[in-house]
Amino acid sequence: MWKTFFLATGIFACIVGAELLLIDSASVLPINGSGEPRTLSAPDWAPWALISAGAMTLLHLCTGSGSAAGAGGSSASSKAAAGKFPQY
Repeated sequence: MWKTFFLATGIFACIVGAELLLIDSASVLPINGSGEPRTLSAPDWAPWALISAGAMTLLHLCTGSGSAAGAGGSSASSKAAAGKFPQY
């Protein structure tokens, strides 16, 4: 479940970062339709920060880090602490 959440977050960050590269500002109207539109503009570093954070999240997930083999406690240090060494 967490892997899917971070995958979606990484994709979302990359898409929003790419959109911010293409637009300079956005005008947002109030929900009720009356009133003045509000103009939003992102700082120059925001698109690149979002793209890089999203890409790093996606690369971290795609490389398989944090797999079940490491999470089960079967590492060499836990075997050495328990006195169980692999038989070759």
